[in-house]
Amino acid sequence: MNKPSDQDSLELSKFGYTQRLRRTMNAFSSFAISFSLISITTGIFAGFSFGFREVGPIIIWSWTIVLFGQLLMATVIAELSTRFPLAGYGYQWTSRLMNPHYGYFVGWLLLLQFLTGFPGVCYALAEYSHGFFGLPHGFPVSWLTVVIISVIAVTHIAGIRIASLVNDYGVIAEIIGVILITVVLLGMFGFSQETDWSQLFKSVNWRTGEAATFSSFCLSLLMGAWCLTGFEAAADMAEETRNPRKVVPRAVISAELTSGIAGFLMLVGFLIAIPNIESIQASETPLLDILGAHFGSTTTTITMIFVFISIFACGVASMAATTRLIFSLARDNMLPASTLLKSVHATRQSPTGAIAIVALISIAVVLILDDLAKITSVSATAGYLGYSAIALCALLAKPGDTSGEYFSLGRLRKPICLIAIVWTLGVVGALTIPKIDGGHQSAISTSIGIAAGIILYFLFVYSRIRQGTAGPTSEQDYPASEEAE
Repeated sequence: MNKPSDQDSLELSKFGYTQRLRRTMNAFSSFAISFSLISITTGIFAGFSFGFREVGPIIIWSWTIVLFGQLLMATVIAELSTRFPLAGYGYQWTSRLMNPHYGYFVGWLLLLQFLTGFPGVCYALAEYSHGFFGLPHGFPVSWLTVVIISVIAVTHIAGIRIASLVNDYGVIAEIIGVILITVVLLGMFGFSQETDWSQLFKSVNWRTGEAATFSSFCLSLLMGAWCLTGFEAAADMAEETRNPRKVVPRAVISAELTSGIAGFLMLVGFLIAIPNIESIQASETPLLDILGAHFGSTTTTITMIFVFISIFACGVASMAATTRLIFSLARDNMLPASTLLKSVHATRQSPTGAIAIVALISIAVVLILDDLAKITSVSATAGYLGYSAIALCALLAKPGDTSGEYFSLGRLRKPICLIAIVWTLGVVGALTIPKIDGGHQSAISTSIGIAAGIILYFLFVYSRIRQGTAGPTSEQDYPASEEAE
């Protein structure tokens, strides 16, 4: 074991834990895990149609607003990851700064986000693949999803070295794909005298044919809100990262900033290349139609290859974040069957128990629901509720020792946390208050998930915490929260 890993293991022991996971991730791998889970290729290709139908080309400006709000949240995550470089990120942070009861519910919200997000990513990849490769209609998308989940699970069981390597190459492919698409589109249309740049300021709602209303613009924020999440994955992998106090904060912020800027440029390229706004708004695959209108089937095929690689890498990153969160909760006896869920393979040092249960739950979710919208409806809502709970805790907590070489918000911490809370709760409102597709599916699904967490809390967790057999170790060594000013 090299010296940096020895020092990292020593620092981990100060939090009351021994080094059980393999610490092999470097700075690029840490960046890659967050960049891959954000996956602008996956998010934009999956969510563009919804947002573009609401407001038309001005969706580029709703993306910009989301990027600003999420960057603020990323700085909060980055500072906390410096103070507590632990697997389980939000659960560990809020448990130590507030109390384990609060931490459990934050952890549960984040777990809901990933347990629905991971099978949703795999299902999206299966849907794209099923149609693109012309598989028989008799072969269900759900069974193809099961195959993809199984392949990702086996990749993780092989160890973090293999999983991070697969993810690294996936990120490289996604970066190349995004650059190629952006450069080609901006190169062809950005310098053309025929390009109508005023199109970026056009507003039109697909249903009414009139300018988009304020409500429609709020709904258009959801494309960016669904896409520009996942930057916290690097923090969840802190116990497998070398020198995490320095590496993880940089990875979190740089992944979000890079994704936001790259996504902005790619969206500009697509928007100025639109041949006809009405026809693109009516399309089920608007981005592929834009490419097809100018480049033909060959370019579309090449683009889809990059999309497939990006979505698969996103699935690998999603399982990584999910399993490490479960491992951290189980290590502190905060879940049923914690002994199984915290088990780690002796040689590969991968959390095999958590990997197995995530794979089984994901397969069950896919086979029972067999609908992408139902599978993923809870993910964004639970995730933003988790963000707001983390920001609230950071607002109330006493400042930690993040001076010198470590990332710190300093005096800006409280105002940034306040704005982040308002922002994240605003997104939750946009996800749950308006009727999307005639109902409040996101609010209902998230409520059911939270109710399940409350039941588990009273059946298993509450008494364990009261008895001192559950919760983070060495809790008394960390400052308690202070009253809000």
